[in-house]
This record gives sequence, C-alpha cells and structure tokens, in this order.
Amino acid sequence: MALLGRNNFSPRETTENRYQFIDNVNYTRGKHGLKTGVDVNIENILNFFPGFFGGQFFFNSLADFANRKPLRFTQSFAGVGSGPTTNPNIREFSGFVQDDWRVSPRLTLNVGLRYDLQKMKKPTITNPDAALLAAGINTGQLKIDKNNFAQRLAFAWNPLASNKLVVRGGYGIYFGRTPAIMLATATSNNGLQVISVTFTGSAMPTFPNRFSSLPAGGALATPNIFFFAPDYVSPYTQQWSLGVEHQLFKDMSVTISYLGVKGTHLQRTRDVNLLPPVPVSISDDTGRGFTFLRFPGRRFTNFGRISEFESTANSIYNGLTVQVNRRFARGFQLLGAFTYSKAIDDNPDATAVVPFSGGDELKIVQNTLNPRDDRGLSLNDVRKRLVISGIWDLSPYTKAVDNPALRTLLSGWSLSGIFTAEDGRPFTAKVGGDLNNDSNSRTDRVPSVGRNTLIGPGFVSLDPRVTREIRFYERVRLQLIFEAFNVFNRTNFTNFSDIRETQYNITGTFANKNLMLVTAPGFGTSTGTFNPRQLQLAAKIIF
Repeated sequence: MALLGRNNFSPRETTENRYQFIDNVNYTRGKHGLKTGVDVNIENILNFFPGFFGGQFFFNSLADFANRKPLRFTQSFAGVGSGPTTNPNIREFSGFVQDDWRVSPRLTLNVGLRYDLQKMKKPTITNPDAALLAAGINTGQLKIDKNNFAQRLAFAWNPLASNKLVVRGGYGIYFGRTPAIMLATATSNNGLQVISVTFTGSAMPTFPNRFSSLPAGGALATPNIFFFAPDYVSPYTQQWSLGVEHQLFKDMSVTISYLGVKGTHLQRTRDVNLLPPVPVSISDDTGRGFTFLRFPGRRFTNFGRISEFESTANSIYNGLTVQVNRRFARGFQLLGAFTYSKAIDDNPDATAVVPFSGGDELKIVQNTLNPRDDRGLSLNDVRKRLVISGIWDLSPYTKAVDNPALRTLLSGWSLSGIFTAEDGRPFTAKVGGDLNNDSNSRTDRVPSVGRNTLIGPGFVSLDPRVTREIRFYERVRLQLIFEAFNVFNRTNFTNFSDIRETQYNITGTFANKNLMLVTAPGFGTSTGTFNPRQLQLAAKIIF
C-alpha cells in the first residue's frame, strides 16, 4: 500500500499571544521573613490543525501509482462552526504566601500556601447524538477545577553545636496544567466541525488534484471524537524529602537523602467506545498456549474511537542518593553521587491527540477499559545511577619551580572529567499487530506479560578534558582545550525507540480461527547506539 499526499497533521499553525503580570513582596519582621505574590497569565491562542484537508491518495501498488490508478482518496472539510480553527484560550491565576521562620539559631521553618486556578475556554459545540448524551459523553463539557490549594512545609535543623551536621526535609503539593492541545483537540474533534470523506472510482479527483470544497459522491468516514470527562480535575504531585549532610573534613561532606514524588490525577487519553473484552485462546509456533482479552466490537457503531481526556493516571517515585562533595580547595574538586531509585506508573499521557499516528498510538494503554493493567515500571525508570565529576588545577604545584621558563611551561594546566554509569531503561515484550482488536497495533503485549517487565542495556561513559590556559595580558587569556567523549569507545546501545520490542508476529485471522503467534527475529536487541569515541580540540579567548 502506498500513500501520497500531506500527512494527517500538516500544514498547521499555533500562534499564541501571552500577557503576564507578576508581583512579589518581601517583608522581614523579627524572626519572620514573609513573602507573598501573584502571577497572572492571559493566553490568547490560535490553533489551526486541519488533518486531511490536503487530501491523501491510497495506491495498492507501485504499478498502480505509475498508471495513476489510486484505490481511494480521502480528504477532510470544514463542517459546522470554525472547522479546524480553534481558540483554546487560557487564563491562569496564582497566588502564594510564605513565612521563613527562624525559630532558633539551629532551626528554620518554611511554611507556605499557594493557590492555582486555570480557566479554559470550553468547547463550543455539543454533539447532539442521543446515544452519546445518554451515556454521559458530552463534547461540550469541561469542568474548571477551583480548589487547588497547595501546602508547603520545610525545615533545616542543625542538631550539633559543632555545626557539622544538618538535617533538611520538606513536603509540598504542586499542581500541573492542562495543555492547550487537549483543549483544542476536544473543541474541533466532535464529529461535526471537521468532516472526513472517502472517494472511490469516478468520484475521486484526478491525481494529484484535490477538491476545493465538499462535493457529492463520497462516503463519510466514521468520525473519531474527543471529549473531557465530567469529573476532570487538574493533575498534581506530592513531593517529600529528608536528607542528612555531615562535614567529614574541612572541605569534604557526605549527604544521604531520600526523595519521594507521587503523581495524582495525571492526564490520559482513553478510548471508551469498546465493548467489554472476552477471553480468547491462542498458540505460538512452539505449541505454547496463551489466553488474552479481545474486544468484540464498539459500543457506538456510528463512531470510531471516542477518546476521553481524563485525570485518572497515577505515578510514584522513590529515590535514595548518597553524595560526596569535596569543595574546590588547593586546586582540587570532586563530586560523586550514587542514586538508587524506582519509578512506577500506569502509563499517563495527555498528548495522544492524533488517532492512528505511530507516535501517539504508543502512548495509549493496552486495555483502555482497564488502565490499571498497564501499571508497571515507568519508561523513565533508572534503577541505579553513578556520576563522578572532578577538576584538578595543576597550577598551585608549579609555584615551587625555580626556573621561570619551566614554571611558565608547566603552569595553567587543569584536568577534569565526568564518569557516568547507569542501568538500562525498561521495555515491553509486544506482539506485532492488533491482537486485542482495539484498532491500535502499537501497544499489544505478549499475553500474560506486564508492561515494562524487561530491562534494556545500560550506559557507561568517561568524558575527560585537558585545559591549558595562557595569559597574554592581565585581562586576556587563551584556553587550549582537548576533550574526549566516551574515551574508552564503549558500545552503548540505545534502549528507547530503537530496541526491538516485538517478540511475536501474527499470522492467520480470528475469523478463520487460524490465528497464531510466530516468533519474531531479533527480539530484545537494539538497532542503534550512542556516539562512539569522539575527540575534540578547541581554543577559547577570554577578555
């Protein structure tokens, strides 16, 4: 199958005029440092997202293309309202008050309260389909969340008279925003403002032409619509931390800290136009049997996907960090940090706004009627990470050299570098096709396998740097720099979009009862690498 024409989201335009007012006031009285302020954002947005307005021809083969015989032609047209043009205007109001209270010379408390309000322009058109409205699917609804009060509390405590130990901790709530792309998509994709039509046979325009207005003779495509859930609220995170820093020597300290972050009411896009799935049995090419859930069809046959923007996703992060810091003294500085952490979520996302596009399809959960089934390691989970960096200035060691020429030759040198080592990111064992019949072939997992249960290759790199600084005048310096990246030339495989996640391909059909999983080659291997060893020379003049 060959496709010719514009992609399904070009050309497009987003023009934003933003006006912002910020004012903060600080007032100190005794042991209290009081702060208060406001932040007002006015965003007037023009969004033009035309979809298939440029038209697209579908050819069965290259031979048909050479003979200019398309199979069908699809083009979108403006319907009621403003068509593909929307104005997802946003008004944001924020205010805070905070007290930095020095309770004693050894204890400081920070207490604050913040309020956030995001007012969004509601979608202008409600699809009048009676079945949709009876099911609570209203394309013209949008709830404004007005109770976003965020508390903050932090402290710093020095329990020892020697001042060599500091304990720090805190807790805070932080509200997020609703992206304008969600609002614009729900406004225009209601099944009425944009109309997609498919033409075949003599009703098609002559390739490569397209229609200037909606003609007769086409078949209306089953519309895909978006709407906001009636209980939609703003996302927020809770963050808490506790750390202890101890001075080991005059210029060296060690810090042990814990950080927790919990995301609540995170956004997701969920197709609610599916009938409840039923269990189905299948075998692979080795005779191994599986049972999976398959959707028998759609609830509302007049529509394709009915995508609900909702705030039901969650996430949790826990991390422990040990850090050693040797402050710069006598020409030497060292910083090392090791983090052990775990991030879990149920695949939140707010930007899956283009149905059947590869990138957006990957963002959706496998079973949209049971999003909790996607709960697993986050794509950003890195279990262990070590980073060591340092600077060694050799100039102080040349002061004892008596020979002026030799001292000049040896002075101005410094060595630095960064060493990074981290575990790989998680990935999912998938099936190459739409096994569960939800019209999304990018998220189907191997039956009985959870999301992100496998770990990709890790990453190790040493990036050293040698610098020679030459002074010509009091304020003019020349820096000669040699640096290397991945100096040991380690092969670091990429483990994001380049990893082969397909463990099985599909053969046969469900209707013919010969559906089978066939082992796919190269499963779990990476098709790309990060950069090999790179060497670089540079010169910098500072004046």
